[in-house]
Amino acid sequence: MKNYRDIKVSAIVPVFNEEKRVGKVIGTLLKSSLINEVICINDGSSDKSLEVLKGFGEKIKLISFKKNQGKGKAVVAGIKKAKGEFLLFCDSDLINFTLDHIKKMLEPILSRKTRVVFAVPALDETGRYARHEIFLAGERIYPRKDLLPHISKLTRTRGAGGSEVVLNTLFRKKEIVTVPLIGLEKPFKGAKWSSAMALKQFLLSVSGVLQESGRIEINSIRDLKQLENLIQVTTFEDLVIRIKKIRNRRLKSILEKYYTKYITKYVKKFVV
Repeated sequence: MKNYRDIKVSAIVPVFNEEKRVGKVIGTLLKSSLINEVICINDGSSDKSLEVLKGFGEKIKLISFKKNQGKGKAVVAGIKKAKGEFLLFCDSDLINFTLDHIKKMLEPILSRKTRVVFAVPALDETGRYARHEIFLAGERIYPRKDLLPHISKLTRTRGAGGSEVVLNTLFRKKEIVTVPLIGLEKPFKGAKWSSAMALKQFLLSVSGVLQESGRIEINSIRDLKQLENLIQVTTFEDLVIRIKKIRNRRLKSILEKYYTKYITKYVKKFVV
């Protein structure tokens, strides 16, 4: 059996327009003695994220896309580049991310208790967490060799949620350990991006979740184009108008349920 010090861990960090927070996240990862390499993928950022990443020089391995490709392709680029036996996926917008969080995430792996870890922000000091956080957790650990056969499927996902849904299907529940991270916070999209950018990223994420979970089935070129057209909207009103024009009744019904109702409750307050 390997000693825990013989287990190599690669941290993979997809980055899109996170100039304000990515530096602290990368700095924390680099300080951890449990991580052997940090791979950052700049996914076509239009802010100064790339400059921040370049500032780390050779301390990180940097991949940069000229145009935004989506989290799926960014993650795949990191998987291909990684040398570690295990891959630690880490979002670039984490708040209060600490070395202790990294240690808690890796402990079940290093002690060989499990092969997969999902880490979620705790609601309080007791370690309680919201169950829905598990399914879209950005902080995860996987054995690299088990992800390689699924690279093509991950590449096809666009929104953040889509890649998570694909990853959720790869391992049985009993193979996964969920680790609550006390003190960790994640910002609301509307608090860090413009309203138009936040809306677009939300739409990409929900589209990915619905498609990968089988809730939306694309049966024609027209359906595909109408779905893609939604992602071009810049206001809530425009989104509602475009959904109403969709002819596929099932597609329209699902979109009204998952887009309109959700955004009205959680997103409209900062989009309009």
